[in-house]
Formats: sequence, structure tokens, C-alpha cells
Amino acid sequence: MKLKANQLENHLQRQGFAPTYLLTGDEPLQMMECADTLRYFARRQGFTERVVLTVETGFDWSCLDQYANSLSLFANKRLLEIRLNKSPGNDGTKALTEYVNNLPADTILFLTAGKLDASKQKAKWFTTLDQSGVIIQVFPIEISLLPGWIAQRLKFYGLQASSETINLIAERSEGHLLSTAQEIEKLRLLYGSGHIETAQVLEAVADSARFEVFNWMDTVLAGDRQHCIRQFRGLQTEGVEPILVAWILNREIRNLGQITYALKNGQRLEQVFKTYRVWQNRKNAVHSAIKRYPQPHVWHKFLQEMVKIDNIIKGQDNGNPWDELQRLSLLIAGVNLLGKLRHDRF
Repeated sequence: MKLKANQLENHLQRQGFAPTYLLTGDEPLQMMECADTLRYFARRQGFTERVVLTVETGFDWSCLDQYANSLSLFANKRLLEIRLNKSPGNDGTKALTEYVNNLPADTILFLTAGKLDASKQKAKWFTTLDQSGVIIQVFPIEISLLPGWIAQRLKFYGLQASSETINLIAERSEGHLLSTAQEIEKLRLLYGSGHIETAQVLEAVADSARFEVFNWMDTVLAGDRQHCIRQFRGLQTEGVEPILVAWILNREIRNLGQITYALKNGQRLEQVFKTYRVWQNRKNAVHSAIKRYPQPHVWHKFLQEMVKIDNIIKGQDNGNPWDELQRLSLLIAGVNLLGKLRHDRF
């Protein structure tokens, strides 16, 4: 039986516990919260003993049989957790099959694993667990669904916000649910329950390096050259990692390459902004960048520059990543670095 992450709590409330659970996926927040939900319900039902086993190289799968057939020392009910850091292999498949064929009383088997592709879901150990119990598959939240997820999260904490404010949080979070959840929790601690304004969100995240880089990026796109240089030096002084700056710069270059290509092919600006989720507060900055460099091939050249910078950051090429990041960002901002540089040079 397969469930989505948001179906687990309802399943436990209405149907009670299955003998086995497998939680699989690569989105940390949902994985953590699903595991916490299952443990919470287990404790409420008297499963007060918890045993945790970690499957790594050299793991002895015979201990599963030992725990299955031994009496609990501290309670009548036991939650037996197995963290799969590697595939069960032949020994694990055999042990899990024997466990399922002889389910022990008053024990819940709870396995966690990373994302499993289609081939791994055809493995015998996976199909055996699928037939005996519940498999919870965690998927990343699609960008288009992120504002709705944020709205629900805000509501859970007694907060409300306008669409523009929610979109601001979504745009800044880049789909990273854990950091988004932390920012929402910060808003609750700062302002309590009630309506949250856009200005409050901006103030709350002002001390976050990640958001400072986003603000710098908007300055670059807007072409505010002096401010861009001051902010960039501030990022260096505050110890922001160049890899974070490079990641955000690379993301914007890719997006602008796609946006200019869409515009070149006759799509309307407002529709393109909607497609690529350019929120109201960023439209002017993005539009300025498009006016400076309306040709898609320019952004492709910028992207090639980012490959070189990435190699420098990784130590695969010589150079100072900060110098190269500043040079490219100033070029994007419209600075004539060589005194004779023309937009059509690229």
C-alpha cells in the first residue's frame, strides 16, 4: 500500500498501524515530519520502546531476527527502526522476507531510505514490504504548488499573509522546505499570530546570508552599479561562501536565458513572467536586465562564464572566484569593464 506524505496522519487516525512501514524520499523536511508523526502515534499507542539500527557496509541482518523473536525488556510494545544507508542486498532481502512471513506481535517495523528509482522499487525486498504494510513516498513540492504549501504552513501557526507576501517567501525559498519552515517559525516568534506584511518578511530575513545574496542579485539585475559593488563587498566581509553567490547568479542567468528566448519567439512579457514566476517585487529589476541584454545568446555566453567560475570554486582551475564573480556580475549590471565593451560583443 502506497501513501503520500500528507496522507500518513489520516491513515494512522482512521486505520491504525500496519505491521511495516517504509519511508522513502529525498526531501528532508517531509521525511523528518513523517517520521515524527509515526513515532508520535506509536508512543500514544503504547509503543514506548524504540530500537534504531543503521544499515551500512558490514551490517549483520541476523539481528533483525533476534529483535523480532526477543521479548522487550522495557515495554510490551516496540518500534523497530531500520535506517537504510545502503541497499539491503541478498542478506537483507532474505531477512526482511522472513520477518514479514513471521510477523512478531506488538512490534512495528519502520524503515527509512533515500529516493528509490523505478528499478529499486522492483526489487524483492521493496515489493515484499509493499505487500505487507505501507510505503510512504515523499516527493519534492512542485514550484507551482509551493505558495499553497506556504499558506497552509502559515495557517498552522495562526498566521495569514497576502498573495504577494506568500509569493515573496516562495521566491526566496527556492523550494527548500526546511529553510522555508524555519523562516515561517521565525515570523511566528517575532510577530505572534495574525496578518504578516511583506515589510515584516523582508525585515525578518534581513540577517540571513542567503537572502542578502538574493537582494544583491536584484541590484545586479536592476543595473544599480554602485550599490551592487557595496553589497558584493559586504557579502565577502560577512563570510558568505562564494558557492552560494555562484549558485544564485547561475540560476538567474539560466532563467533570463529562457525568458529572453521565450520573448524572442513572440510570447508576451506578462505571460513569460508568470511562467517563470517573476513576482511583482522583482519585475522591474528583471525587465531592466532584459532591456540591457535582450538576446538569448548573450545569456548563454554568461552561462559559459559561470562554468569557468564553478571550476575555480572546485579547485579545478586557477583564479580567484570572488574576482570572477564580481567581474561577471558587473558585466550583467551593464558596466563597460574594458572601456570599449559592447553588448553585441557576446
